Amino acid sequence: MPRIWTHLLPALAALAVLVLSVQTATAHFLTNSNPRIVHVAQTGDDETVILVRMPAPLAFLQDDWTGQDDPRLPPFAMKRDGELALQPIALLRNDAAVKALLKKSLTLTVSGEPLAARVIGYRVWARDTRPSFGTLKTALAAFEKPYDSKSETPQTFYDLTLDIKMTVPSGDLSRELRLRSSLGQNFRVLERLGNVIKLYRAQGVETKTTLGVLDVSFPAFQTRQEILLDAALTGAEHIYRGLDHLALVILIAISASGWRSALSMASAFTLGHLITLTAGLYGVAPNATWFVPLIEVGITFSIVVAGIAVCLWKDRAFGWIGLFLIGLVHGYGFASAASEAMFAGQFDPVTLVAFAAGLEFCQFAIYALVLPLILLADRVTGHMRVIWRPALALGIAASAMVATGARVMDASNAFFMI
Repeated sequence: MPRIWTHLLPALAALAVLVLSVQTATAHFLTNSNPRIVHVAQTGDDETVILVRMPAPLAFLQDDWTGQDDPRLPPFAMKRDGELALQPIALLRNDAAVKALLKKSLTLTVSGEPLAARVIGYRVWARDTRPSFGTLKTALAAFEKPYDSKSETPQTFYDLTLDIKMTVPSGDLSRELRLRSSLGQNFRVLERLGNVIKLYRAQGVETKTTLGVLDVSFPAFQTRQEILLDAALTGAEHIYRGLDHLALVILIAISASGWRSALSMASAFTLGHLITLTAGLYGVAPNATWFVPLIEVGITFSIVVAGIAVCLWKDRAFGWIGLFLIGLVHGYGFASAASEAMFAGQFDPVTLVAFAAGLEFCQFAIYALVLPLILLADRVTGHMRVIWRPALALGIAASAMVATGARVMDASNAFFMI
């Protein structure tokens, strides 16, 4: 068999597996969407306020909604030029019906007892008019802003953001809490939606992040050490759940000539992404809707370039400066996730350090696991080492190319919506 095929066949097989595993269903309202953000805070001796921000279709779509081709009209929606639209001001004319529907958006359970929620306010925002919702203060202020002139004009249904303000009869948030929502539980693509829950207790602010259906529990009052541990675990989670970053770690490992080389290259990547992670969390980054999608394209494309480089130049594929620059791009990817997660709008620098420590510990733990396996594979394959490493790198590059195409589409949507 010609040598070219020994490189291409494993890559084509990896690409086929990736393509076949991609879900065909899409949810337009999750494209470039901010996460669902929930603030829970005590406002009186016997009352707790719950503030929720989510994509508006998540609250209004039927549970068995099949997509944009579904012929049914969701509640309070209309057809305009063949597309679903909603007139935000019209919701106020159906206030009682809207509140009854939104009451089902979330359930708070305290020490195993579900509490009856009361919807006292809601707002619907177009993509370019929604105010900040990252802190308790800005979330409360969002409900005080007047409707602008756009509220009189029907807005594209899938691009709207919904804010809900609820109260429940509970004055003690130090007990065990659980927040649940069944919205979108039958949507196959709901796993793309992030959830950020911020609990404001007398002892401090606690944050949890999840993906998909909302079901989050808070134990009875966390100590400072437990809060920092959660931050570190969240940082670690961003590594092992981020296939892009895992792919780069593997490419660095297979291109390294030994432990010292791998750790040197990892340090360059680490320094780069720590700089932009910190910069992003402090707001030193564009806040336009196109920025994060563009960064996501840059991340996957960097994997394509890195994979091809390893395939062609093996242990000479990476320079320290090159990996540092790649790290800068990936750091903004970490920051965009973290700023809407652990640090949505405000954060404790010590918690940031814990988050970064967890992220780095998980990264180096992966090196500790992967490098011995690579050395073992080299011993087993002998002279085949010159084949399997480039083949794996090419397979990773091919998979990243598919992901890059998908993210280019997301980024183009963001540009067209500006």
